[in-house]
Amino acid sequence: MINLRSMKKAFTVLLKQNYPKYAVHFDNVEKRDAPYFYVEMQPMVHTVDRVYSERVIQVDITFVPDEDRYGRVDRAVLYDIADTLDAVIRPVFYIEDRAITILDAETTIHDEVLHYIFNLEFADYREAQGLTDDLMEELQLTWKKGT
Repeated sequence: MINLRSMKKAFTVLLKQNYPKYAVHFDNVEKRDAPYFYVEMQPMVHTVDRVYSERVIQVDITFVPDEDRYGRVDRAVLYDIADTLDAVIRPVFYIEDRAITILDAETTIHDEVLHYIFNLEFADYREAQGLTDDLMEELQLTWKKGT
């Protein structure tokens, strides 16, 4: 099973490998000096049974850029970061020993802030506690042929 902390670690490692000078945040950021990344994960789980779940995690990697002394942002920096994120995340993203195919991603820029949004879609299997292979001790049936 992949937990959210493992995902957080994978995103931190990925972003720090490519941008070691930028901070990576997962919690509220108040008046932080730019540039930095902020990663938000919105999990959705569809439980099939006690051991199998289908999971979708919507991920929004936000990049808040530096401004020059006139308050302007160099859009070329945002485009370069968007291209790099797309190259290192798609088509396959790795978390621990799992490889998850990312089919679609969306890149948007609002108010000079980059958003790279995609879904992690996968199935998780969890061992059922208390269940054994031998659920029934013995079943005896008597079948009588009708006349």
